[in-house]
Amino acid sequence: MRNFLFAATICCAVSFSLYAEDEIPANDKTKESTVEAAETPAEGEAAEAEEEEENKLAFERKPYFNATVFGGVSAGINIEDGDVNKEESYEIGLDNLILDFQGGDRMFNGRAVVDFGSVDDEGKMTLDVIKNVSFRMQHPSFRNSAGTFGLDVNLEAGLFSMPFGIENGYDHEVAFANSAIKEDFFGGAFNDLGVSLGVELIFSKESDLAITLFTFNGGNETVLDGEENLFRAPAFGVDVRFNKTGDFFATAAASLVFGKAYRNYGFDVYQTVADEEGEESLLYKNGENLDQDKNNVLMAIGADLGYNVNDNISVGFKAEFGLAHRALYNPDFEKGKLISDGVKDADSALTSWGLFAMPYATLWDVDMMARVSYFKAPFYGENIVSKDNSNLGVNIAIIYNFCDYAGIELDYDFNKTTFHKYGEKNETVSESLNTHAITLALSGAFNFLWEEENK
Repeated sequence: MRNFLFAATICCAVSFSLYAEDEIPANDKTKESTVEAAETPAEGEAAEAEEEEENKLAFERKPYFNATVFGGVSAGINIEDGDVNKEESYEIGLDNLILDFQGGDRMFNGRAVVDFGSVDDEGKMTLDVIKNVSFRMQHPSFRNSAGTFGLDVNLEAGLFSMPFGIENGYDHEVAFANSAIKEDFFGGAFNDLGVSLGVELIFSKESDLAITLFTFNGGNETVLDGEENLFRAPAFGVDVRFNKTGDFFATAAASLVFGKAYRNYGFDVYQTVADEEGEESLLYKNGENLDQDKNNVLMAIGADLGYNVNDNISVGFKAEFGLAHRALYNPDFEKGKLISDGVKDADSALTSWGLFAMPYATLWDVDMMARVSYFKAPFYGENIVSKDNSNLGVNIAIIYNFCDYAGIELDYDFNKTTFHKYGEKNETVSESLNTHAITLALSGAFNFLWEEENK
């Protein structure tokens, strides 16, 4: 039966072809075939190209809801100067347990992110588990008639991650997010209460330039005023970044923050004063009220460049330079000045900087990277007596995504910390601490997305 139907189909096709040839004269047939071959595809391609050009920068409002659950556990070995640190080794720890909810209609959007893995040193759950509660409006304010240029106005308010530096975003959104520059030098970036207003210049479907102004409560404990009073010293910033997607992808970002460098020293400090006869004495100061209203400038310049070879292979390179310049009160305490070298006056300034470079690649189901970082310590404590305290780090990580919902990661971390302190005779003592850590982590993620179907 199948052979009979196949033969009947062939006969019908041949009959239709012969009938068409009988109806069209030879000369007209040749001319018409030439016209169809020469004009019809070209017109079709032009129409498709024109339609694609018109829709290239189209903005479509479509209700959606997205929910993501992400979690990870890890265990490893920590070695300090050749000895295993048993307090930080072997135990299985909860890295994060994140619930990320997003929804809206693309123009008006809301987001809430909670990380139940963010607990304090005593294991108690605090408000730090709330990573995002924010509202965002993206308004397509302009599109030219050719569809080759557009402008969006973006407004965001609430608790969210400020656009600062190249390593922005949340841990579950960015692979290899545990950067020493982001976490230690900048103190975990700027996830604060604030508001941002920006414009996005859209040059094509694959490239845009975003300029954002923002202000926030400045609650960063490492480089800003701390968290004792959330709104005592607000900070202001600007972020400019260029984004390109496609086979060749790139992001270049320049960020600047102006804030207050309040520091609660936490111990009794003094100021050296001289009387009319030139004799010096120590005047007691309350360590909780120093460094208030001292200006601080933070800067980050970075780039992320890469190429998608095909659907399974991609390579990239990411790098950033950061700088912190802060005015400070450099007090005396029982053993000497807090910063002994390079900062002699009580009203002076300290400049610290950091940088990192990171090649990375994706090969089928395996993500890998190698990061090298170096920074001058911008933080203070009773042992900080030198502006040359530093940290050198090397991090190598491999993630095998063995299914769509889970992956296993192997990390090797090396850190060399150089710091200075006062000895028993008030002399300056320099020390270095080398640490090695090998960590095995297991992470899992599940994503649910609903959006209105096209009508």
